[in-house]
Amino acid sequence: MVAALGLTMLLLILVGGIIWRTRLGASRDGTPAPSSLAGDWKGGAGDRSAWLRRIDELRVEDRPIEAMTTGWAAYRSVAPGERTEVLKALTLAQLADVPEDQATASLQRRVEADPDELDARVALLRRSLVASPLPLDQPRIGRSSERTELALNELTTLLEQHPDHPGAREAVIDALLDSGRIEEARSLLRAWPEAFVDDPRRLRLQARLDLDFEGRPDQAIEALTTLLSSTPHDWHLRARLSRALEMQGAFEDARRQARIVDQLRERLDPDRLGRRLATAIRRLDTPESLDDLANLCASVGLTKLASAWRLEAETLRAAQALRNRPPGT
Repeated sequence: MVAALGLTMLLLILVGGIIWRTRLGASRDGTPAPSSLAGDWKGGAGDRSAWLRRIDELRVEDRPIEAMTTGWAAYRSVAPGERTEVLKALTLAQLADVPEDQATASLQRRVEADPDELDARVALLRRSLVASPLPLDQPRIGRSSERTELALNELTTLLEQHPDHPGAREAVIDALLDSGRIEEARSLLRAWPEAFVDDPRRLRLQARLDLDFEGRPDQAIEALTTLLSSTPHDWHLRARLSRALEMQGAFEDARRQARIVDQLRERLDPDRLGRRLATAIRRLDTPESLDDLANLCASVGLTKLASAWRLEAETLRAAQALRNRPPGT
């Protein structure tokens, strides 16, 4: 048990240091904060530090699909020599959770710096709503406490003031579903802003409503499959897909997805993943570490990320071979 905790702490210390360095860099250089909506943000053209801050913000907000989209936009935007740092941020956003205390502190600093920073305010309130870890694929239903009501009231006020903000709407709908207030949640989801109809948060909520309350597993399967095309390693979504397939009578497909869930949970377990990920991230100047990161990503279905790491490893090997070539050859 002590050894397992040690592995977890090793990764948390490494990841925490990256977050703090990114935050301190942001406060020192005075670069304006990016737009609150990932899909609308174009970054600072090739400004690596601005892109890295945005990926970090999305990671802290627990928005892996948006982090993935932003990460690939950053990868295309920055100079080739800066892509390794982008891949590192993107890999951490997908494979390493931010420790609760550091995430809360990061969000609080953003709110203190700009009280109108809605994404940070919503993410902070969402954390206060999570009283206990979620089961495999089941929602929290019927949960009610003074803390929950206070957070829900504040989120509802934010949504009334900013009805076009998807994050505030998502948080209120989730909280209403958790509390069993299904019709109110359904009404808010129907009123989702047209400009953000393809937002992954709406798709996730629609899948939850279809699967848990509406008895429409076929529609839930469609939405979940779309979401998993961006984050195939998300075993929570995949567990829900397995349940939807079972409800629809596709038992073999449901069992196959359940087996993938078991594999992902094992491979993403922090005590199993921690030391290996931490070691590879610390040694980005060696092709072997880049290969290991590629293998880690591939093992959980992140094939595009794995291919990018392999390309970086090949580029680094070629550069090292050129430097080590004897003069005149």
